Amino acid sequence: MTFAFDRFHVRPTEERDRAYLEALIAKDRYHAGMDPNYFLHLLPGEDAWAIENERGRVVLYFRTSVAARLAMLFGDEGRLENYRALTEGMTWIEGVLARNRFRQIIFDTEGQELRSMALRRLGFLELPNALGRSIHPTAIDESMAALWNRLPQASRDGG
Repeated sequence: MTFAFDRFHVRPTEERDRAYLEALIAKDRYHAGMDPNYFLHLLPGEDAWAIENERGRVVLYFRTSVAARLAMLFGDEGRLENYRALTEGMTWIEGVLARNRFRQIIFDTEGQELRSMALRRLGFLELPNALGRSIHPTAIDESMAALWNRLPQASRDGG
């Protein structure tokens, strides 16, 4: 599947992109050491694209992944029951999302207690304006586990 906008053509990345990806990575200090497979060997829920100009030259590579944004509202069953539902439910939610090609769970809260629990006990990390948790590959995707969450160091450092 390909797309076009203005004077640009968008196509999926392919093995033929490897040499150019390697050359770009080698000269880019923000992506130094990055594996070109980041754009070539994708996991379920990921897509990678090349944007080409009218001369057929790649101007930009980009990769997308599917994320789920959760909204939560607790009932009146008490703190312990809420805790159990959330900890046990998060495992179930993650499984359902993983089987449906989602790569990340995102939510935000103004409740400091929920935020602290999500960070301490549920494996969430601080993101700008939200909390996030990666969804790990299901057993069927274990062969690709080495590539899971492989980001260039500069991207992890906010560069």
